[in-house]
Amino acid sequence: MSLRAKNFLITILGIVLGIITYFLFREMYYSNNNFPYSQEILAALIGTVMTILITALLLNRQTEVEMLKEENLKILELKANIYDELFKYLEDVFLKQEVTRKDIIKLKLINQKLSMIASIDVLKIFERFIEEFNLVSKDKKILGEDIDELLEILSNLSNAIRYDLLEGKHVEKSSEKLEIYKQILKNTEKLEENEV
Repeated sequence: MSLRAKNFLITILGIVLGIITYFLFREMYYSNNNFPYSQEILAALIGTVMTILITALLLNRQTEVEMLKEENLKILELKANIYDELFKYLEDVFLKQEVTRKDIIKLKLINQKLSMIASIDVLKIFERFIEEFNLVSKDKKILGEDIDELLEILSNLSNAIRYDLLEGKHVEKSSEKLEIYKQILKNTEKLEENEV
């Protein structure tokens, strides 16, 4: 039984129990008109039962929210780890400036991992990256200009990954998104000027 179905069932049972308890205590309350202390005890008992029911429902809901929060945190960590793995892989390939069969297999595996967790924007930009990567690595070498072309696409990919990781945490205005994107491109261009 799913947690949501369980919560619904507990809520229905709580409502039914509350209604039954109300009528039972109401009858007992009015039947004790001659004994005012017993009416006060019944009123306290009614309050206690209702407090217990409401507390149980609230604790049940809190547990559901905490489980959802934990699940979202695990997904975010998984995304961050896969994105980190992608950039470490690309760093290794770019620094050795050659592409081997093992590198291609590793990229295919990273692609499969991305397909599990990445947003549609990340997947579309990664597709453009793969197309360019395939073009520049036909000769099994990735040299200066090739790296520059790939880094330009990686700027777009980094921006898309940023929004994928921040999803639901911080909503930025479209002008702010454009400014951040322009800044990423500007940083990349400045790094390209530094030819060693």
